Amino acid sequence: MPFSLKQIKENNMNVKLTPEGGIAVQYINACAGPSVKGTCVTIKDSAPWSVTEVPIQVPNCIGIVYEDNIAVGDRVWVVISGIAPVLFWTPTIAGQLARTGLTVDVGEVAGKAIAENIPTSPFGVDKHFCEIGHVIETNTAPGLANVNLHFN
Repeated sequence: MPFSLKQIKENNMNVKLTPEGGIAVQYINACAGPSVKGTCVTIKDSAPWSVTEVPIQVPNCIGIVYEDNIAVGDRVWVVISGIAPVLFWTPTIAGQLARTGLTVDVGEVAGKAIAENIPTSPFGVDKHFCEIGHVIETNTAPGLANVNLHFN
């Protein structure tokens, strides 16, 4: 039988389901500062169980930070599958592709995502490996938008 959110919290378990429909696990915040909800993260080199912002041009996103203001060195929830609110530097339209930034993008920011129309064939290899999922809600300004996650 699955655990309830109450049981997970009471037993200090390392996994939970989010209200949006995501599966979240705990890592150590190794970002540049306190956590920012929606940040795209990757494992920090040589720091087991620690996550940091995905650098520009690096196709290595493993999840999305789920909570704000968690201090560096503390445990932070990261959504690794399902639906997650992702921080975009662009507006979003439901049905667009979500990915991390490349140096050819305009306004790219490490740890933030870009929303764009799904490209036609041949699909850019760099873009393909930076995919984090598909946008499921429209947001007319940069900020948080829910994404059905998948990582390539």
